Amino acid sequence: MKKSEIQLLLIVIGIVSAVVSWQLVYKNYVEKTEVVEEQNIPIKERLDKLEILNAKQDEYIAETERMKEESAAIINTFPPGFRNEDIIMYLYNMELIDDNEVAISTITMNEGDYIPYTGILNVDTYTLEDEGIRMFTNRNTMTFSTTYNGLKNVLNYVYGISTRKSVSAVNVTATEEGYLAGTMDINFYCLLGTEFPYVETNILGVPTGTSNFFGVRNGTLANVAPEGEEGENAEGGEGAENAEGGNAEAGN
Repeated sequence: MKKSEIQLLLIVIGIVSAVVSWQLVYKNYVEKTEVVEEQNIPIKERLDKLEILNAKQDEYIAETERMKEESAAIINTFPPGFRNEDIIMYLYNMELIDDNEVAISTITMNEGDYIPYTGILNVDTYTLEDEGIRMFTNRNTMTFSTTYNGLKNVLNYVYGISTRKSVSAVNVTATEEGYLAGTMDINFYCLLGTEFPYVETNILGVPTGTSNFFGVRNGTLANVAPEGEEGENAEGGEGAENAEGGNAEAGN
């Protein structure tokens, strides 16, 4: 083989080797690099967001604490439950205030109704989760009579109650005596599932409790004469003596 032919063969082998290296090594490396770069795009975007968040970390922490305080302040305006006796005390006190000039004849109470949460809060991939707090409302309809100024004072009284409430309807008509008579729907609201315990309502001037909740006469059974024996006990007979003796023994 001539020297020129050998040189030509070496050139051809070099070209073939270069092409094979391009196909098997460099091109494969380029393709893998492109794949890695594509995978790095969302990672870089995420990293950029994290760097922004990290730069504002103190601001976000302070804002979160402020929102917690505001949320707690709002929750504090809702009682952790309500009972019929609480509502009765509010309405009883309403009658005690002279400026209200109101007389309540009947009160219709309903069971509490659950108010579902319909709001949705999404931030990126975060969704606001239900923390177990439930809002309930209790509607009460009272039938009353008052004066014009008394009606305004009654509305001021209702909205002056510290707990959450609303007047959903008022229907009044003028009577022949010159008063206003009608009905008023008052809604009371509460939050169940909070960490706050129920506290009994205490309104100064409204009496609570009773030592005789059956409303019967006080005394001992011996002082109550059986039917048909009034005459014997009244004349101080044997029955009266036994009763006195029984009372004396009971006193001892």
